[in-house]
Amino acid sequence: MQWLRMASILLLWVGGCRMAVASDASNALMLGNVERSGWPDALTSQANLDTASRAEVLMFAKALLASEALDEEGLEQQLGLPHVQLRSIRHVRDGLWDGLLTTYRNASQNCDEQPFCPRVRSVADLRQLAAAFTGDISPAHALWANKSLGVHEQLLNEQLRVAVLRP
Repeated sequence: MQWLRMASILLLWVGGCRMAVASDASNALMLGNVERSGWPDALTSQANLDTASRAEVLMFAKALLASEALDEEGLEQQLGLPHVQLRSIRHVRDGLWDGLLTTYRNASQNCDEQPFCPRVRSVADLRQLAAAFTGDISPAHALWANKSLGVHEQLLNEQLRVAVLRP
């Protein structure tokens, strides 16, 4: 079962890399250079890795929720595009929610009494948890949360741009 959790976590990171792929003005693909350091705890055990994974999932979900609050004009402005295709964006968002839920569940096995560990049964539960999530359990975690949200907003914006430019 541990291999399944590791595979899910790996898929989340690969998904993050995929999200950093964007189209430039000449339609060539480029990979964004995104800072991934800053998690305040050592990742020396499966439990620590799972905690970090749950926190990253919740921060990405928080960014995803914020993007869903934008109307078409707000999305155009945020993404820097003259027109957006809401159908493509909704499709990408739905896939992201499903992936986040799977990864959160896998990282939540055997995590009783660990940080960021409320159980979720559905995307609706994950949305509620992400809306309330701050990551602020210590000053170091608060600093991480602030940086992480910015990273995930950037990754999400790149994924949504790709959804519009290459539906």
